[in-house]
Parts: sequence; structure tokens; C-alpha cells
Amino acid sequence: MANIEPMSIRVGYADILEPRRKPGGIVGFMTRNWYPQQTMTLDKKYSPEDLKSMVANSLYMDSILESICSRTGVTKEELQKQVHHFLEEMGLDKKVHVIRWMGVLFLKICFMMKIKMYVNEAAVFKLKSIMGNNPVLFLPTHRSYADFCLMTYLCYHFNIDFPAVAAGMDFYSMAVIGRRMRETGAFYIRRTLGGDELYAVTLKQYVKTVVAKHTAPIEFFLEGTRSRSNKSMPPKYGMLSMAMVPFFSHEVSDITIVPVNISYDRLMETTLFAYEHLGVPKPKESTGGFLRALHNLNDHFGNIYLNVGEPISAREFFNRYSQVLNSPETSKPMDLQAVTPEQFKQVQLLADYVISMQQKNTIITISNLVALVLMQSLSVNRVLRIDEVYAEVEWFIDELGLFGAPVFMDIKGAIERILVVHQKIMKLDHEKRLKLVIGNPTEISDEVKNKIKGQILQPETMATAVSVIQLQLYVNPVVHYLVPAALTYLSVFCDPGRTTRVYSERVRHLRKMLSHEFFYLESDVKDKFKNAVEYCVQSDVLVYDAQGDTFTVGPDLRKRWMLTWTMAPFITTLHVTILMMMEQEGPIVEAEAVKIIQRKVEERIQPQAGKWLGHPYSLSLDVARNCLRGLADIGALIKHRGDNISYEKVHFNLEKSINLAVSVLHVIPVDYNNSKVVCNKQFQARL
Repeated sequence: MANIEPMSIRVGYADILEPRRKPGGIVGFMTRNWYPQQTMTLDKKYSPEDLKSMVANSLYMDSILESICSRTGVTKEELQKQVHHFLEEMGLDKKVHVIRWMGVLFLKICFMMKIKMYVNEAAVFKLKSIMGNNPVLFLPTHRSYADFCLMTYLCYHFNIDFPAVAAGMDFYSMAVIGRRMRETGAFYIRRTLGGDELYAVTLKQYVKTVVAKHTAPIEFFLEGTRSRSNKSMPPKYGMLSMAMVPFFSHEVSDITIVPVNISYDRLMETTLFAYEHLGVPKPKESTGGFLRALHNLNDHFGNIYLNVGEPISAREFFNRYSQVLNSPETSKPMDLQAVTPEQFKQVQLLADYVISMQQKNTIITISNLVALVLMQSLSVNRVLRIDEVYAEVEWFIDELGLFGAPVFMDIKGAIERILVVHQKIMKLDHEKRLKLVIGNPTEISDEVKNKIKGQILQPETMATAVSVIQLQLYVNPVVHYLVPAALTYLSVFCDPGRTTRVYSERVRHLRKMLSHEFFYLESDVKDKFKNAVEYCVQSDVLVYDAQGDTFTVGPDLRKRWMLTWTMAPFITTLHVTILMMMEQEGPIVEAEAVKIIQRKVEERIQPQAGKWLGHPYSLSLDVARNCLRGLADIGALIKHRGDNISYEKVHFNLEKSINLAVSVLHVIPVDYNNSKVVCNKQFQARL
């Protein structure tokens, strides 16, 4: 029997919104005297205008302007005007009265959404105890637009100075909202820096200056964008390499990096993400859209969990590499030093490590557990009564505990709560049996058809896929714990009797092909495989013959099935992707490739005939894109960069890849049209 004591009691998590629910709790708290702790003490306090002035007048910018002048003939005065324009565009501001009233709005919206915000307080207090001597970087996961607000409120609650937050230009153009975000500490950056040398160097110098001279934490998202899959993506390295420059140049003695995992019972963007996976573009961010969205937030959104990770010292992390800390660049004036290739490699290792820590700190919520139970129920077409759902949830808790997954276990009453939170995608029928809610076929307008990035899917396909993908988004945070064991088991199941070395090599290649779907550290592969084998053997998933050093399939059907269905959509898409690329005679643009993959998956599915020969999540353009990138990583495809990314097959390597994918392929036909586990919601939708 699983331990069902709430994590908030067991390991020091607390709902930091609870005190604000008292009468007058919101305005009184947001207007209190506030004396925040700063990240470091400097000889002077630099205002937002000071920071911009330091950048514009720096020796670095002057040398860059001189270089561009000599190469292009553009006058220095004209270039200085451009730099000023860039700094006005990107520069942060800080107005405490705006932050206070934005905080009042944030809390009112939280209570409208009926959420609780759990934080591991001890970790925050530990962080505060070591702050004061050097810059601090908050590196949270990015699953929702709400992440910005949550981190800022966390800082206000715990009396930490407001973070300077890197924000995308999507928000910059939003009337009123864009300005208010800037005044709460946001600085704006363009998504791509290519093609504009002057903007790129201005941004680099601005980030360097903010890290070295701004006495508040700096916050940005290593993944670069929201994860539409609700799980970790490979990091982007640019922002972190810019932020490390003051450390490499010895302008600061250290930089403290704080990984933060944010887990949601229910994402605000779940439905939008599901449509985006299928190729329906997201609506453009606008103030009007934000105001309209507020109406949809008057609902139950459950709990949010912020797991603040162990602080990482940049000095301690890089101490192993003397060439990183003592590069030839240090002989130059501080303002002219740049990141060396060797330093950039170590920044990449640091970024990868931070993502792995974010993964490790993922809180498995009741939403994830119920989604697992319902998705497994769909895979075997067996409807479960509520008491059976409880039993399955407890079984999953025990299994995930063996993989080291932290589970927030407030089970008593929580399943009923989650069914209210997710009433649009799951419900209990009149016999108290758990079912997936699928809407009527969706009519797509001509306007959306012209913008869609994928195939124009059949209405029946779209209706089912949207519901199943929404459910899969809550399964995804769990899957990375299972990947090593699942690939190990499937390798043996499809080709038993091989040696440890053979399976180890197969799993290593499969993980590489799926690395953009399931991020991992290359240095951990051997240990993860060893742990996977240990789990499989001890759990009767596999049987090991020590004499021959071979493996065969074990007797535990329940655990074997768990490891099979959780990987099915990803292996299916990988298989279809390889088959599609085998047919190509030359390079194919990525956007066209993912459309063809989606069409081929739909052809397999044949919803009007009943059986889906594949999982609806295999229709995801994101999964197809990740498979292409993984195949390029192992040399099965050549990736061509330019205005449009394209791929070209390497025939011999691609043939080896298809043999590998087939070796773990397990097709799970599901009759969604007649499934006992599905109920239809009667509404007429139009996109």
C-alpha cells in the first residue's frame, strides 16, 4: 500500500496563497512595507537607465561600432542611434507601485481559478541564506505563460528582489500589457539574432551588464519557449553563455544557478497545445485576447507545485576545467573579453545539467497519475470503477517510486478534486466509471485551413486526437522516468536471447534517436541502462541468464504492458518518419516533411473503419519534428540549415535505423469509435 501522507506535510511544501484568502489578505499583503533581499551588494545602486547607459558607453560597444563603421561605411552616429533604439526596446524597468497592483490582479485571478500554489519553503530559505555575494540566475521550466507571474510572486512572498525576466517580443507589442510587464522587470529579446550583428552584440552586452550590475535575480527559460508537450526539451545555450560572461571575465566571483520545476494540475493552455500539436497555429498574443481569456479562467485549475532545486555554484561546476577559468581572454580588458569555444562547451554541459535537475525535480501530481490510469484503460479497452481507479493510482505510485519519481500524494479526496479540474476531458459516468470525454467532429473554418501547418485532418480524426492529446500532455511528465526501462524491455521482447552488450548498444542508439523527445545526459546512459536492467529483472519484467549473459521476457504482464503502451506513440512516429525519409530522393524541407509524416500516420489510423493502428499523439507535428532531429543526430539524416531547415537521407544509416525502430515497434490498435472507455460530449465546435 502506498504512503498517502500529503507531501506538503512530509517534506515541507506549503500553499503560499492560503494566507491571502483571509478578508483583506490581498490588498494588505501587496501594500505592506517590503524590504527585499538582494543578490549582492555593490558600491552603487544602478537604475534601469544606468544599465542602458553603461552598455551604450562601454568599451566593447565602442570597438564594435568602430569595426562596423570601417566595414560598412555607416557613420558611428547612425550606429549609436540604432544601439539606443535597441536598448529602449529591450531594457527593463522597475516600478514597485505597478508590481503591487499587478500582484493584486494576480492574486484575484488565482482565486478565480481556484488554485493552490505549493512551494518547498525550506529550499527557498536555504537559497536566501547563501544570497548576497554574487548574481543569482533563476532557471525555471517553461510550461505556461503563468510561469512568469508565479516566479515573481514567489520572490515577493519570500522577500527576494523582483527578478529581471527575459521575455519574448510577442508580449512587447501587446497594448498596456507589454508596458506593464516591462515595469515589473521584464526585458525583451528577439527570438532570432541572425542577420543583425549590431542587435546581437547589444543584447550580449546588455545581458552581461544586467547580470553583473543588477542586484536582483535574473530569470530566463533554458528551453527558449514553452514546452507544448509538458515535458523537458533540450536547452538553448545562447542566454546562459551571455549570462556567464561576467564570471569568465572575473567581473563577479561566482554565479548561483537555481533550477526550478513548475508542475501544474491543469495547464491554462492544454486545449491550445493540443491543437498546436496537430498544426493549428496559436492565436497571436494581444491584450484583447488576454481579456477574453480571463473569462475562461473562471474555473477549477487545481494545484501548482514549485520545486526550487539545489543551488549550483558556477565556480564549483567549472572548477574541474582550469582552461575555462583561466583562458587567454583574461589578458584582455574586462569589457572586451568574449566566451571562448572551450568555455561555450562547458556552458553547454552546465545547461544540460540544469535541465536534468529540472527533470529530477518534476513533481508527479494526481493529474499525472489519473491520466496514466485512464490512458492505460484506453489501451486495453477496459473501463474502471472509481475504486479500481484508486487502486491503480496507488499501484502507479509504488512503481514510480522505484524510479525515484517525487509524487505529491494527497490522494484522499484528490481524485474527485481532479475530476472536477479536468471535467472537460474526463468524467465519471452514472455507474461511477472513469471515461475520456471526446467532443463531436470539429468543423474547421476556411481561415484556419489556410493557416494550418499540418494536414487538414478528417473531422472525426481531429475530434478524437484533440481529446487524447490533451490527456497525453498529463502523461508526458511521467514518461521520462520510464524510458530506459521501457526501451530495454521492448528490445528484449522483440528480439530475446541477446547479450547485455547488444541490448545496451540498442538502447543507447534508440535513446539518441528519441533525445529531442526525452532529454537525457549522455554521461548518464550507462548508469541508466544498468538501473533499467535491475528494475526489469527484480520486477519480473525480464529474466536474466547469468551463464549466457542473455535476457528473455519475464512473467509480470502488468508491468510489461505499462512499459509498452507508454512508448507506443513515440516509436510509431519514429517508424513512420524513417519510412517517409526512405522514400525521398533528395532534401526535403522540415515543414513539408512533418506534414507528410502526419498524413501517413492518419492513413494508418483510419478512424471511420474503427481501429486506430497507432496512438493519436503520433499525429503530433512536434513529435515528428523531434524524430527528424534525432535521426540527424545519429547520422541517418543530413540536416541542411538555411532560410528553411531541410533533411536528406544517408541511406545506409537510415536502413540501420529502421531495423532498430522495428525491433521495438509494438502497434496497439484501439477502437476509439466503440471504446467502452470513451463518452461523447454533445457540443458543436468550430475552429
